[in-house]
Amino acid sequence: MFRVKGLNRWTMLVIYAAVFAWAVNQYGIALSVVNGTSMQPTLQDGDRLLVNRFAFVLDQPKVGEVITFRDPSDHHRFLVKRVIGVPGDTIEIRNGQLYRNGKKVHEAYTDCPIEDGNFGPIRVKRGTVFVMGDNRHRYASRDSRYSSVGLVPDDLLDGKVELILWRPSLSASL
Repeated sequence: MFRVKGLNRWTMLVIYAAVFAWAVNQYGIALSVVNGTSMQPTLQDGDRLLVNRFAFVLDQPKVGEVITFRDPSDHHRFLVKRVIGVPGDTIEIRNGQLYRNGKKVHEAYTDCPIEDGNFGPIRVKRGTVFVMGDNRHRYASRDSRYSSVGLVPDDLLDGKVELILWRPSLSASL
């Protein structure tokens, strides 16, 4: 009788722990791995990220934040990009330079001008954000400039990247 009672407690403890872990992963924090080069030089292929999934429950993404979201053309994939425009902003790319609301944007996180040509102007609609990868070399990032992504609706937002937990390229050189 004692063994059955003890087993029930352990079973319930495991169930509670599993439900708690699931809830934290779904609504709190998540771990993510960068796959590709669209966010270089900020993020590298293979970087392990800590994503705050609670960030957009009470707040909207802000310009400059790095976010994850469901790929609009494949809801089983997630993309990581930088927020360039929020509702009401007008985004334009001319001669390799980004303009927000008619003003040239200084982008210290990139290492080259935008090589994909001119774009816009486009006004960011309510309930969406305009995102771009930090890698501005030609065809390096599939982002809001392309119809397969476009303006990203709020309901596809997953979370805000808080930090890089581990960068495999750094440990390879040790």
